Amino acid sequence: MSASDSLSGSWTGRFDYDNVAYGAPVSFDAVLTETDGALRGEVVEPNTFRLEATDTLLAVLAGTRSGTSVTFVKTYTDFEETDHPTYEGQINATATRITGRWFFPKMPGVKGTFLLARTAQAAARKTKRAAVELTFETTQ
Repeated sequence: MSASDSLSGSWTGRFDYDNVAYGAPVSFDAVLTETDGALRGEVVEPNTFRLEATDTLLAVLAGTRSGTSVTFVKTYTDFEETDHPTYEGQINATATRITGRWFFPKMPGVKGTFLLARTAQAAARKTKRAAVELTFETTQ
């Protein structure tokens, strides 16, 4: 992975609970922006745990990237909480997938795994760019 493999773009994801009693896997969509190691984003997901909220939950992401590691906090915007889930993950070699773990710092039993994958359109652009870069490198 090169330094030019920005995480900026559209992603689709899923988070799972370690304890299935907390709920089924949840799919979500995210838009990430990476600038000089700072990671920001927005998430839209179905409401699976807040009875008083709407059917859809919105959240903002704020965190960092260092090489192939990311860490970010997801803050839901539709309600006030003092404990927000923290995500820690690893980026794959082509910067098209991020996998890792999430947890609530104040609720150690509420935790699980997550996966983020670039949307098909964004992944196709990255694949094409990687092929062009590989061709350029082998002809020099």
